[in-house]
Amino acid sequence: MLEARTVSNPYVRTLLGVLDAQGVDVPALRASLRLDDAALDDPNGRIAPELVHRIWERGLAVTCDPLLGLKVAAAARPSTFRALGLAAATSASLQAALALMLRYYRLVSESGALTAQRDANGDTAIVYTEQLRRVRLLPQQVEAIVGGILVMARGLAERTFAPTHVAFAHAPQGDAKTYRRFFDCDVRFDAPANVLRLPAAEMARRLPQADAELHRVHRELLDRQLAGLPQAGSVAAFARQWLTARVSGAMRVDDLASAIGMSVRALQRQLHHEGASWTALVDAARQDALKTLLREGASLEEAAQRMGYHDASSLSRAAKRWLGVAPGEWRAASGRDG
Repeated sequence: MLEARTVSNPYVRTLLGVLDAQGVDVPALRASLRLDDAALDDPNGRIAPELVHRIWERGLAVTCDPLLGLKVAAAARPSTFRALGLAAATSASLQAALALMLRYYRLVSESGALTAQRDANGDTAIVYTEQLRRVRLLPQQVEAIVGGILVMARGLAERTFAPTHVAFAHAPQGDAKTYRRFFDCDVRFDAPANVLRLPAAEMARRLPQADAELHRVHRELLDRQLAGLPQAGSVAAFARQWLTARVSGAMRVDDLASAIGMSVRALQRQLHHEGASWTALVDAARQDALKTLLREGASLEEAAQRMGYHDASSLSRAAKRWLGVAPGEWRAASGRDG
């Protein structure tokens, strides 16, 4: 079955921000890749990793910077990881923050997975493993992820410290001095795995922003977000989330196909395989959006405007088809049921 993995918008915006600082014409890049500006600006939105891969390819081609991955890593902030970053910052220790990252990393990206294991010295080895089948991550993407974890760890600890070991499965992309300056240790290449090993003393140190009550609040939010994440492997689930962010604009099947990184024919075939259809998914997304607006007390004219309909009568006709009754009747019945 086709994988429909995704990457969070905040991570993509961090990447685009670095490219902009490097002189890349980001608006032109977004337009050439048909990146939906409104959808990408949604902090809870997600896009296909194949599209992220193309952003990296364009960025590398324009900047001619083989060490672009380290620059993206250096830009990592708690805000890059949104609720996960806040929960990590309020953890009791780096060890606890790492455990959180392992549990919720899917919220950041499904391009790969993080695992961790303590060695005989008590140091923690974090291993990053790719999980995509259709494309291989570029070396710079892996360096951005592994380097970003170190930058985040230093930021959470509010102190600079050196890892005890860093290794990448790919060949070096630049000179050894640059890598050593970034990681503050020697880096091994062409290794069996991508590894970042952090010292036991730093992992056990209490974090300056540790706060059990705030941490609990952020954890609850993370649990809700993780529960709402489309299951990897379900194109229909990805499509539902994608459509939800676009109820106010055009919903074109070719745009969805581009976001997933596949042909329209392959998309339609996969949806059929999952017992879904493009038309049914669009109707369901619009129906859910209308129900939400009606519950919030929006007038039919306002709902039509917010959902991209020409006028209220057009939406009213569609609503009768979806709901079986006029919007006003549905609102009244919904109010009585509530």
